[in-house]
Amino acid sequence: MTESSPSGMRRHGPFPEGAEPIGARQPADADVPPLAGWIEDTSSTPEPAQPGSDSATAAGDDPHNPVPASGSPYPGTPHPTSGGAGPAYGPFHGDPGGESQEGWSETPYGFSTPPGRRIEPTPPPERSRLVIGILAGLVAGLLLFGTGGYFAGRATAPRATGAPTPAPVGNGELGVFERNQVAVNTPDFAGSKLTTIAEGWLPYLSTCTRSGSPGGPKLNDGEKVRVRCTLDGMSAIFVEYASDAERDRARAKVTGQAADARTLTPGVAPATEQASPSGRTTGNYAEYAYRLTESGTTRTISGIWWDDAQAPVAGYLLAYWREGLGEKWDPMRDLWSRYA
Repeated sequence: MTESSPSGMRRHGPFPEGAEPIGARQPADADVPPLAGWIEDTSSTPEPAQPGSDSATAAGDDPHNPVPASGSPYPGTPHPTSGGAGPAYGPFHGDPGGESQEGWSETPYGFSTPPGRRIEPTPPPERSRLVIGILAGLVAGLLLFGTGGYFAGRATAPRATGAPTPAPVGNGELGVFERNQVAVNTPDFAGSKLTTIAEGWLPYLSTCTRSGSPGGPKLNDGEKVRVRCTLDGMSAIFVEYASDAERDRARAKVTGQAADARTLTPGVAPATEQASPSGRTTGNYAEYAYRLTESGTTRTISGIWWDDAQAPVAGYLLAYWREGLGEKWDPMRDLWSRYA
């Protein structure tokens, strides 16, 4: 079958005799309209390959063959169909019917791939959330097990027997230590007239020694009994004299040293006659000081004298002025006011 071009030249139709597009032939039904809109190629007339041949597959790759690799061989030409059958072409771009099936995806090579399950990569865990989760777990564990351990320990621990409760000390009532010191120190004053003047000191004195005992102090002229003790870094000495005259002679010596104390120990108080703070004794009170050389070292000694006018007895407090009292009279006066 041939057509006449407008120029009057006789040409072949869109295909040579016996050649048809890849796929089924046109039906002989008169109701099917003829193909229209064929594009003329002035350079050459293409010869499409027969169905099933190898050249049909490579037609789109031939640079001299303008036939596209998919769809209609000429732009603008509808796809030929045969009796309502399925698509005539293979799995190329635009087939079937020039539309992509639902779920199919395009590839860079013009092919459509069937739908499938896409495996999404698992995102890496966020480090901050991981650390927070670990810390929260640790805190919760500590609270849980710590609380449980506390109550479990309380339930299973043996009952404590408790420390011995010290006896309450009221006004004028001595504690355990003081009562013990009284018991320890009383024998050193037994059989002497020193019991009254030393009574308030007995609970607080320590390391007392009596004249005539091993390691005890030596008696001076006119003395009958001498007991030497220590108290808070000071020496407490109690003396029973052979007579009141011997006591007064010893006090006169102290009065002379009281005059020296104005220079050696500033702030010294004048000598007086008064009752002791406890009221147990009434007699003379004097603050005094003197210089003493021991092992080649000379230091200032400060002291307080008090006596009892009713008995040939007296008491002394002695301390190093600088090393023991810090060059102050107040510490020594405080002790005397407590226990005398």
